[in-house]
Amino acid sequence: MRRHGSIRSFWHPLVTSHHKRQKAGREVYKASGSRHKAALPVSCPTSPPLFVYFFSLVAMSQLLLLSPKDPFHQPTPEERHKILSQIARNALSIRTIDDEIQKLMRQRRELENQTALCTSVLAPVRRLSFDVLASIFHQYVYSYEGDPWIVAHVARSWRISALALPTLWSGIHVQLDPAVLTAATATTAPTQTHRRVEGREYCSNDHRLDLALRRSSTAPIDVKIASPAILPQVVRAHVTKMLHMVLQHMHRWRSLEVEGSISRLPGLNMDPLSKLESLTLHTGDTSLLSLVNQTAHRLTSFTNTKLGLENFESAVWWSTLRSLDLTIPFDMSIPPQTATLLSLLARAESLEELSLDYHQMQPVPMSETVTLNKLKRLELYDIPHVLPFHCPNLVHFHVSVGKSRPVITTAPLRTPTTPIHLPHLTHLIFEHPNIAVLSSLVAPSLVELVISPQVRIIAPQYNDKAFSAIWSEEKKKKGEMMVPSVLRLEDIHVSANAIRDVLRDLEGLKVLEMKWLRTDHLDVLSTLSESTTAPGAATTSATKPSSSPTPPPPSSGRIPFVCPSLETLLLHDASTLRSGGDTKGMQMQMENVVRTRRGLGYPLKSARFGWPQGSEVEEIIL
Repeated sequence: MRRHGSIRSFWHPLVTSHHKRQKAGREVYKASGSRHKAALPVSCPTSPPLFVYFFSLVAMSQLLLLSPKDPFHQPTPEERHKILSQIARNALSIRTIDDEIQKLMRQRRELENQTALCTSVLAPVRRLSFDVLASIFHQYVYSYEGDPWIVAHVARSWRISALALPTLWSGIHVQLDPAVLTAATATTAPTQTHRRVEGREYCSNDHRLDLALRRSSTAPIDVKIASPAILPQVVRAHVTKMLHMVLQHMHRWRSLEVEGSISRLPGLNMDPLSKLESLTLHTGDTSLLSLVNQTAHRLTSFTNTKLGLENFESAVWWSTLRSLDLTIPFDMSIPPQTATLLSLLARAESLEELSLDYHQMQPVPMSETVTLNKLKRLELYDIPHVLPFHCPNLVHFHVSVGKSRPVITTAPLRTPTTPIHLPHLTHLIFEHPNIAVLSSLVAPSLVELVISPQVRIIAPQYNDKAFSAIWSEEKKKKGEMMVPSVLRLEDIHVSANAIRDVLRDLEGLKVLEMKWLRTDHLDVLSTLSESTTAPGAATTSATKPSSSPTPPPPSSGRIPFVCPSLETLLLHDASTLRSGGDTKGMQMQMENVVRTRRGLGYPLKSARFGWPQGSEVEEIIL
């Protein structure tokens, strides 16, 4: 191939030819008079070809390389010196530009910081007054169990506000640990990293306790004293000092919780507990009892788990109690407590909430039954009586086999021979294997019913008979049958026919939850998908429409066979041995229930189906 002397001599004929063709195309376009580019000849492109741009780049390279005569030209020493000088000048210019850019970037960051500061000054949160911030902080700390240290680290103004509120720091957890806490272990021990425990300031040494007491100022404080069950013969100095520090503020105690032993610690029984409102004793220590019984005139809440009731017979606060939680331990050294319990409850005239766990409670004659007129909530754990007290205004009733799980022993619960009327009862939770006891309760205002035996009974006939006694035709005629709008059945072995009969009587049922039932789930779901002719669907509408709140039947003239008002359905399968085909069939039947009720005009707002998948429960929402 022939080599050209220069790049220009090679490209010049091509560029000249291109310009000539382009000029001829413009003349043809003007002569045709058309304004459409389609009239241009195909051989006359409107834009220069690619090699023209390449030629311009080559020309620029020639100018930058000081117009060499040959592309393979080796620069002379003079040219090399000029090129290196140009490179040095360019590098200097680049550094100058970079310095200017850095200077401008610093100015930009300063302006951004100023803008952010000005914006924060105009933020709406800065317009909140101290009272509004105090209300927000209290809501966060007490309603959501938040940490006041978090709000104290948001901003300087928030920290000032948080530290100016003594009530945020009123919870104090005093850990009387007999171990030696040196300066080295104070930062490495695992317990030292805990800043708050159960909503209280965790104080395991005298320095932290002093800070917590000073932050709370003169506000009432909630104190928890925790110590080992048995103190050693030699008590460490810091333990005595911490107890002495917290006892100096006994006049500010609003609530007191004691765990462990404090009987051999000095400084007890000092100031009267004039502001004490809540007392929780998880100890058998009686060191503070005489002081509490004689001076706590404002006590409204009392919890006891290890002491006998004879220790509180001389207390002056029974008439002011509103909440009482008693757990009488199974201890042969404790004398019978039934008579003492009845005498103390007779003095609790203002009692509104009662929780009682007493396995050895003896039968109470009708003539000695205590009347609790103001009691709204009652929880009975492992009590051999359905309702040992007369509670005419009871709203929430909970019967269980015991607080601890798993259940080892269960007190026998007999079915009363006479009905128990609870006219104001709205919530009933029954956790006992003797389900037939519910047949003795008459609760016309019942809203929610939970049945969970907790102890499995193999024979389903027993539960079927209990269900037929609870929802019987006789009780329905008398108007004494329970018709809740929320029904939750858990861990029961019962037949599908018994469930079908129950659902047929609960026309106003809105929520149905069945968890871990041992029954024919397909038959139960088939019942929920059945439909029947709506009453009055065949009559004409010539008469005046009724003002009844019952909705008119749908245009199809059919309604669900059971529970037409059902809105929420939850089914959790209990069997871990069920095959994948059976689970799929139950899921399809559940979808059929949803589809059928939607077609009838009675759609479900929520439908969930779950089955065991290993150690967890897999759930789908339809």
